Amino acid sequence: SATPLTDSFESLGLGTFGSPGTLALCALVTSALKAVPLTLCGYTGLMLPPLEDAGLARRANEGSYGIQDLLTYSAVCGIGLDTVPIPGNVPEEKVAALYLDVAALAFRLRKPLSARLFPTPGKSAGDMTEFKNPHLCNAQVFKV
Repeated sequence: SATPLTDSFESLGLGTFGSPGTLALCALVTSALKAVPLTLCGYTGLMLPPLEDAGLARRANEGSYGIQDLLTYSAVCGIGLDTVPIPGNVPEEKVAALYLDVAALAFRLRKPLSARLFPTPGKSAGDMTEFKNPHLCNAQVFKV
């Protein structure tokens, strides 16, 4: 399995992922990726998928960062909100408002951002997901 993104970030000495300095490191990694002299297509930049990276899942479980932090990081990354588990009973209006926040950033920054949210039926914020998919990590459901 791949080295967790958080291990790489934390090896630079600015503390745990989600602490002050995380946004700066996200910007640095994105800049480095964009500086690679290759023909690019699709989304290019740093992706922070809590359900696809064991370190991001672990730090989410510890409360080191939340959904608003991920949204902030997306301002300097390449994707937006990617594989973020949310409670299955979140009111439609709150989910719509979160999508509006992503859209506002995308519009203001003139870059594509997406939101792959995973509503988890029967789960509340703080509950662990129970995915049986080998391509997903289990993590705490994020508060919206």
